[in-house]
Amino acid sequence: ANILSDMNRSQSSELLDTLNLEQLADTLEEVEEDFQVSLVENMPNEKVADVLEEMSPDEAADLLAELPKERSEILIGMMEDEEAEDVRKLLTYPEESAGGIMTTEYITVHPGLTAEQTIQYLRENATEVSPIFYVYVVDQGEKLLGVFSLSELILAHPDVLVENFMHTRVATVELLEDQDHVAQMIARYNLLSIPVVDENDVIQGIVTSDDALDKIIPTVWKKRLPRYYR
Repeated sequence: ANILSDMNRSQSSELLDTLNLEQLADTLEEVEEDFQVSLVENMPNEKVADVLEEMSPDEAADLLAELPKERSEILIGMMEDEEAEDVRKLLTYPEESAGGIMTTEYITVHPGLTAEQTIQYLRENATEVSPIFYVYVVDQGEKLLGVFSLSELILAHPDVLVENFMHTRVATVELLEDQDHVAQMIARYNLLSIPVVDENDVIQGIVTSDDALDKIIPTVWKKRLPRYYR
């Protein structure tokens, strides 16, 4: 990403042409939004739609929000249904709200599973969610009941039920809360991510600590941070 920023448009386009879709998505996620827009400006819509599907939903939504509305709608229409639905959902929230900076990539389980069953479930279903900081526990209606970390899951006896080792006091933020408040909550409770819930405590997404940090500190400061924090 740093190399790209030092190139002119022709050079950067040539470099991007050598990358596969996953590499291209990763690269776009690492650069500023105005630079993202310039990189995809002359890229065919079909390719851009494929790249958006490889990006995390929140990053894809941020990029689409910066594009002309007509092109944005065309691109969403070309995406796979599941990815398109996630992006449309995120675009309905104000840009600087919890809903606007959350991602819909997270893992939930039900409280009646055993630790062993939960580990197996993660192996089968969590390949597209990376990294996993916490696992959230919900009821049949997706109402948030609790949370536990991967280390707590690994250390639990295989036969113990999730409801017996999950934490029931969960720090949350609501969809329309300001991104500064989200960052303050993450810092106050020393979290790697925080769940975003609606008025009925139904989980809608999560905000990761790096995304919260990314939204509130100046770009010039971010460039001085170790890559882990960007």
